[in-house]
Amino acid sequence: MIDWINGALAALAVYISVDNVAGLAAIFFITVSCDIGIPFPFVLDTIVFFTTYKMGALSWPVLLVLIMLLGGSLVGTSIIYWVSRLLGTRFVDWVGKRSKFLRRNFEQFQNRLSGWTVPVIVAARLTPGLMQVSSVAAGTMRIRYYQMVLAIVFSFIVYDGTLIILGTLARLGFKDVGPEYSFWIVLGFVAVMASVFLTIHLIRRRSNRANTATKC
Repeated sequence: MIDWINGALAALAVYISVDNVAGLAAIFFITVSCDIGIPFPFVLDTIVFFTTYKMGALSWPVLLVLIMLLGGSLVGTSIIYWVSRLLGTRFVDWVGKRSKFLRRNFEQFQNRLSGWTVPVIVAARLTPGLMQVSSVAAGTMRIRYYQMVLAIVFSFIVYDGTLIILGTLARLGFKDVGPEYSFWIVLGFVAVMASVFLTIHLIRRRSNRANTATKC
């Protein structure tokens, strides 16, 4: 099983090339899906990390992946933003009936957008679960589109830049390790990312409970 996964990971670098349009298109559409709220946990993170680990941060495959990720984020978030801007509270009500999480966090996040708009959206996009909430709130409040684009770009630089740094450190630290250990390196990376996301989620949950208790 591990040999099969190692082979799949090794083939990943080959699939990410100018000649393989399907592979790049898949990354683009997965990114769009994630930004509109259809989750693919750790898929894109692993692609960025592993491509950097195998090919190097300044390689052409890494650049292609980053272009697909940024383009997909712009398209996916723009869809949510413009639908929210055009439909307003009708869209919020429709989504709220299907997502208690969005309904619960929408008003709270909306109040934060009154000042420091771009940093607030960037922070939300870097927080698990708040990306779509920030897009809906920004569209409903008619935040200027260029501010939304700036937030997408800044969050992209912070998040994917961190993944590239981690991939580069892994490449430097494990450059003499055989390819049979690639799976364990990627598995360790996914475990670390999962722990970070879980910690952030627990901190947010405790903070929300504290705020609710204070209001009561």
